[in-house]
Amino acid sequence: MINGWMSHQAESSVSIYQVADDCMRLSLYVISCAGFGVNLDWPGAEDQRKQPLTNRHAASNTEKETKPSEIDGDHRMSYVDALQTLLHNMLWIFIFPIFLMKWLPFSGIRRSYTSYVEWGRHLRELFDNKKDDIAAGKGQEGMDLMGFLCKGAGLTSGSTVRDSEKLQSEPVLNDTEIMGNAFVFLLAGHETAANSIHFSCLYLAMHPASQRRLQKSLDRIFASRPISEWEYERDFTALFSTMAGAVLAEELRLIPPVPAIPKCVPRNASPQTLVINDQKYTLPPSTYINLVSLAAHRNPKTWPAGPPSDPKNPVHPNSNTDNDLEEFKPERWLHDTAQISDDPAEKDQYTEDAPNTATGTNSSNALHRPPRGAYIPFSEGYRACLGRRFAQVGVLAALAVIFKDYSIELGVDKYASDEEVEKMGEKERREVYGKTVGDVRALMMEKMGMLFTMQIRGANVGVRVVKRGEERFADLYQ
Repeated sequence: MINGWMSHQAESSVSIYQVADDCMRLSLYVISCAGFGVNLDWPGAEDQRKQPLTNRHAASNTEKETKPSEIDGDHRMSYVDALQTLLHNMLWIFIFPIFLMKWLPFSGIRRSYTSYVEWGRHLRELFDNKKDDIAAGKGQEGMDLMGFLCKGAGLTSGSTVRDSEKLQSEPVLNDTEIMGNAFVFLLAGHETAANSIHFSCLYLAMHPASQRRLQKSLDRIFASRPISEWEYERDFTALFSTMAGAVLAEELRLIPPVPAIPKCVPRNASPQTLVINDQKYTLPPSTYINLVSLAAHRNPKTWPAGPPSDPKNPVHPNSNTDNDLEEFKPERWLHDTAQISDDPAEKDQYTEDAPNTATGTNSSNALHRPPRGAYIPFSEGYRACLGRRFAQVGVLAALAVIFKDYSIELGVDKYASDEEVEKMGEKERREVYGKTVGDVRALMMEKMGMLFTMQIRGANVGVRVVKRGEERFADLYQ
């Protein structure tokens, strides 16, 4: 992904506008590998694998021309094409009955139907392959999500038939439920992680000083070790407990995956007690409520807040105009001032003695701990997101890889060319970058929308990716 960005900039002076799409692709590839054991190559990679994705998954870049009624033939879409098309057109799947879609006279809807059927076939084949592997005693180490679902459903080594004792002792998933759960994991997980990577990059580009602190933090964690020597057991706690974890926590505070989380008291359940500001409320059966994460994450009664950075030009025109809770300030999560300081001589807080992360929590114990209910990007309690830790690891790894050796700045093409920027003094560059930051804030205010998760809809933000030390605007915000 980074190589593609750098190649684009080497060939053109235009900023990169496909960062959101690339983050979505990156997240999709990660989940395909971790969830289904399918390794995918980045488009344009020089070391393209010559073998198909699986023994039965020949990849193609185009869909074969076919009539909808002939969908039962050979694969008409590759694994990647089917999955990406399906995810981009899920709205049609929800709106129209499946049996009707193949007959509607709209190419987009018919292609959505094709992707739905083809992805179902690919998923079935992956499931059958996994069952065969388990029966043959293969793939026991480092098993992916599909493998764990199969094992949890009673499939055991040496047999493709479910363990009868397990079937009798506890409820297990049938084949349809296994594939359904696998798809939900894919749909919910890839957008959440992709959005966090994308918005973290944008926020860090808008706040170069925080970006510099993140990079110095990464330097202390990894030193000169190459990426091939990074280890989960050794490095994740340090990432999660320091500036990288603070960046992710702050991004999720401002832009949670969904703005509201639905909850209900089932019809046949007992009344439930809800406590708000020390006041108890009784919710009767068949009551539905929404936990509005956007509001909870900005409540000055439960969050420490300082004065706004620019009282005359608040980030939001109406909300929290007297404090900084609408602003991106990852430093608010850091207890240790040594992590905030730009002085490299400060005491190193990134050793193996760093506090362990709390399993199943929304942020690290080493960071600021909001009161219960104040921070719910992954919900809370028994119904909290099962993929929370997977998403956190994936986002932190991506941010570490990007910002260890590179910097991201907003593209100022709208106001000045590269040649004009080179001739500018500090005041002019600060003015141009400030205007660009304002434009991005306006986009995030006006174009933010939600289909499954919150994203900027109908617009893209241009950025520049440069090697560290080659920034054009970093020195303005030390």
